[in-house]
Amino acid sequence: MAGYANEEPDLEEKHDREEARWNIPIPIEVRGTRSDGAEFKEDSITADASPSGMCLLLTVPVKRGERIWIRAPEEDFESPAEVRETSPLGLHMNRVRVRFVEGKKFGRKAAAKKYVYDFPSETWVGYLLEGTYYNSKHEPFGKVEGCRIVSLDSGDLLFTLRWDRVYDPRANCVGQLI
Repeated sequence: MAGYANEEPDLEEKHDREEARWNIPIPIEVRGTRSDGAEFKEDSITADASPSGMCLLLTVPVKRGERIWIRAPEEDFESPAEVRETSPLGLHMNRVRVRFVEGKKFGRKAAAKKYVYDFPSETWVGYLLEGTYYNSKHEPFGKVEGCRIVSLDSGDLLFTLRWDRVYDPRANCVGQLI
């Protein structure tokens, strides 16, 4: 990530999956055509994302094989996608897995919000946005000062940034910036 000391090439963790999947909430806009022919547009959020697809939550029912359009404005990303799987989560909510088509790949390089992501637990523990560190409750908790994150209250060191990693004061890696 630009602006942090000791830049290093991306050191993405390898897992059993072919590519990394991030369990992060990304605001998205979904457009498509319902089975009755009516067009729809819905603002939603992802349950997870990877370079080749996403899992999103929709109130509009869609079916396997249908094409929809995904736009993630904060990520500067747009792509057609094919519905791969749907499952109901409740009366008016569906979990929808999509795969991007036409060779599109999703990435987070353009995103202003950089998550501190713990790959072993597959969850995010906080994020950086406009020089502020927010905890997992979306509360402002620290301030970025060069390659350090200090407490907003006391000014004490919370984390150190090295390459795309975040370390606690004891040099334990708490996550990777994605």
